[in-house]
Amino acid sequence: MYDPYLIPNTDVLQNRLNISDKELLEKAEADITYFKLLDIDAWFENKPLNYETFLAVHKYIFGDLYEWAGAIRTIPIYKEEAVLGGVSLNYGAVSSIQLQIETIINELNQVGWSEISVEDMIPLFSDLIARLWLIHPFREGNTRTVMRFAGLFANAKGFPLNSKFLRDHASYVRKSLVLYCVEEAPEKEYFLNIMRDAINDF
Repeated sequence: MYDPYLIPNTDVLQNRLNISDKELLEKAEADITYFKLLDIDAWFENKPLNYETFLAVHKYIFGDLYEWAGAIRTIPIYKEEAVLGGVSLNYGAVSSIQLQIETIINELNQVGWSEISVEDMIPLFSDLIARLWLIHPFREGNTRTVMRFAGLFANAKGFPLNSKFLRDHASYVRKSLVLYCVEEAPEKEYFLNIMRDAINDF
């Protein structure tokens, strides 16, 4: 399938740095986004917890790298997941990405987070965040964007989420999200456990 996000005849994403080597781009992306994630709390201050801000989180993290940062993807996405033996999850349909995101963020905002116990809050919050992640609205950078939005949302609602802890275990977080979102026989305990650790760590 033709991918307009790639440099023609390569598997390297088109980027503002004009890097055509995949490993070099991955290193540059890791370095740049690391510092962006450190500064994002100050950038986020007083912003509404809505669809536009969710897109803006992605643009803030990846805007120095990609022209399409902050814009939802225009093509279907397929990722061979190692923890699923190379099979892909069913990520969100392009035609309804905005509606899917808005629906989940509305659900997040409708919960009285200060009125429920931590025991009830963790599985509910984790489920909504996993559903948001499964949409995979961007061509690249979905896990970092969704998990950082989760941290910003949680902090704003009064139950701090240790985003540094989640970043330090980024590979585990992504694998646990994949297992959580398997349509048949999901294994939810891994993501729930790390979210519980990230919330209780404060």
